[in-house]
Amino acid sequence: MLTAVVFLLVLMTAVLVHELAHYLNARSVGLPVRAFSIGMGPVVARWRWRETEWRLSLLPLGGYVDLPGMAPKVGEDGRLEHPDEGMAVRPLHHKLWVLVGGVIANYGLGILLLAAAVTLAPGYRELVSGQAPDVRGAVVVGVAEGSIAEGLGIVDGDRVVAIGGVREPTPAEAVDAIRSAQGLELQLAGEDGSLRTVTTDWPPPGLADGERPLLGVQLAPLEVDPVGFGTALIESAGFGLRIFPEMVAGFARGFGSALSGRPNEDVAGPVGMVTLVGQAAQVGLAPVLLLAALINFSLAVFNLLPIPGLDGGRMLLATVVAVRGRPFRPGQEETLNFIGIAAVLFLIVLITVQELGGLLFG
Repeated sequence: MLTAVVFLLVLMTAVLVHELAHYLNARSVGLPVRAFSIGMGPVVARWRWRETEWRLSLLPLGGYVDLPGMAPKVGEDGRLEHPDEGMAVRPLHHKLWVLVGGVIANYGLGILLLAAAVTLAPGYRELVSGQAPDVRGAVVVGVAEGSIAEGLGIVDGDRVVAIGGVREPTPAEAVDAIRSAQGLELQLAGEDGSLRTVTTDWPPPGLADGERPLLGVQLAPLEVDPVGFGTALIESAGFGLRIFPEMVAGFARGFGSALSGRPNEDVAGPVGMVTLVGQAAQVGLAPVLLLAALINFSLAVFNLLPIPGLDGGRMLLATVVAVRGRPFRPGQEETLNFIGIAAVLFLIVLITVQELGGLLFG
């Protein structure tokens, strides 16, 4: 239940911000907005405010903004005719401004969420900027069942006071000391502050040639220097720019894998997203914010792809119309958008089927 709630909250927040940006950009150039909907399908609630019908629809899978001039009108003889209002008669820069609003909004929200995640968990700074946070000390946060560490009585919460002559080591220093030790001696402090020393033969006997000795503990920093929100915001903005080409390439590889039936490691469908959100929710708020940021970046990049029906595809068609100096035939642009959306939905279904197959059959 928690996973579903968190997933819907993350997804619908991204949708709300995306559609609200379309609405605000349209109003900023004087375009009326006939309807604004969160959710798709049957309308379950509606109200009017500022000449717009605001809707809450049944299926929490997206949203839309209904602008005049986005579809052909039907003439008295039943034939489709070019619209003569709204978006259809606006200059190109107005159209592009309205269409790109959602992309900018999702990117901006992604930067804010990522900065919040780094502020809460400074360890994420290395992922964002490549700069490892300053850490001090090491504490045991996991002990493998049946490991040497379990046999020595090491438990979660033990602080490493000294190991192999290194006092107050960081996790990396502790790992290096364990790997290079000849005879292992650890001084530990329990959660109650009591000190104890454990020793064992090291490397353990019975290792094969080249095999790395494992103690069986997971270590985390005892203290991590905080990262200010302003610093995190600047570094997150840089991360958002750097990740753009990687995401475009990832979408291309993911869609190619879906069409060929190969294992897909680049694009997550609905099942994969729910799984990731569930795992993040079990850990804490910072991982959820990190994942929500990546989802917003992904939605921004995906919507910018030049596929008819998506914002990027609509921007491309609007540019083509402006360059050629005349519109498409009535209904032709809508047909291209329908084909593009149908193709995207088909790919999403393929990815979902692959994900379900992975869950059911390993």
